[in-house]
Amino acid sequence: MLTETIVHIFRDSYVEAKVRGKRSFLLEPQQLFSLAEIRSQGELLNFLAEGPYGPDLATIKEGSSAEDIEKAIRQNLARTVHNLLSPARGGLRKFLIEYRRRFDAMDLATLLIYKSQGRTWDEFGSVRHPLGTTSERELRRLYSLQDSRDIVESVDDDAIQERIKRVIAEEITPDRAALIRDLLMGLAYQSFYRFVDEELSGRDKKSCTPLVGAPIDLLNIAVILRSKMIGIPNIEGHLVKTSWKLNKKALGSLLASEDVAQTLDKLPANKHYRRVLSGSRQKFDESKSLSFIELISRKHLSSLSHMVFLKFPFTLGVLLAYLVSKENEAMNLAAIISGVSAGLKSEQIRLLLAA
Repeated sequence: MLTETIVHIFRDSYVEAKVRGKRSFLLEPQQLFSLAEIRSQGELLNFLAEGPYGPDLATIKEGSSAEDIEKAIRQNLARTVHNLLSPARGGLRKFLIEYRRRFDAMDLATLLIYKSQGRTWDEFGSVRHPLGTTSERELRRLYSLQDSRDIVESVDDDAIQERIKRVIAEEITPDRAALIRDLLMGLAYQSFYRFVDEELSGRDKKSCTPLVGAPIDLLNIAVILRSKMIGIPNIEGHLVKTSWKLNKKALGSLLASEDVAQTLDKLPANKHYRRVLSGSRQKFDESKSLSFIELISRKHLSSLSHMVFLKFPFTLGVLLAYLVSKENEAMNLAAIISGVSAGLKSEQIRLLLAA
């Protein structure tokens, strides 16, 4: 244990210090709630420009579209990752590259959905994530394909290809679009989980596993719920094969439920996610939507990240916990920006925040 600690100190002390320094600039929940009270885009931009987002918002003027502001916020996350990646070597560099792969899955899901809606390349280009590693040339090639099933061929997993093709065989409703996203993100998280499980060891592995395992469990729950909601058969075949706390028995119980309501009623029975998923039935009954699942997942990951910071000094988990927190902040700011632009009331915006 002493040797392992010394290795981590020499290998990661610079990154550790840098990350903990950057963490001090993350917005606290109360600051986010205060931002939700702002009614003017200009006031919102002025507040954000005074902090770490200043360089990315330098070219954004009052009256710009919400999409342009959100793009600048995403660019800040990308700049943060690139700053960490640039000096990284060996295992640390490989870890950061694996982390970025999820954004390729996110871009592909968005591409499929935008194509199905008949939207243009420029519209997709404005929302693609700057952390995605797929070249613009390749994305343009995929966007030029007329048949969405041909686009799916770019997925490096035959089983996932077939599942997505079955989903896009019908009109892509919002729920089907969310299912496509979950299937692709599940594949990306599975790859990251395997990297952590097979390539890391000791405290690195122990600190990272919750942050890559919990999203898989919650994605599987989301896939089960969405599939039941829209009548997708053979749900088990759509699940991520890797699991963390939700074992085969727990998933089997959810799969055996007759409908969405019964599945939701069973969720709090799982001891690992009882606190996280309590009240799910009520949230669904009130909204008639499963959008709350993503919010629950982000809140849970935020909580896990906080615990990693407290318990695991000098590990890759600290780096991952910071990146997860930074991602969550970006999504919270995007919700605030969209809410202010849409004229939502502050209490409505606060309900969209995972803080």
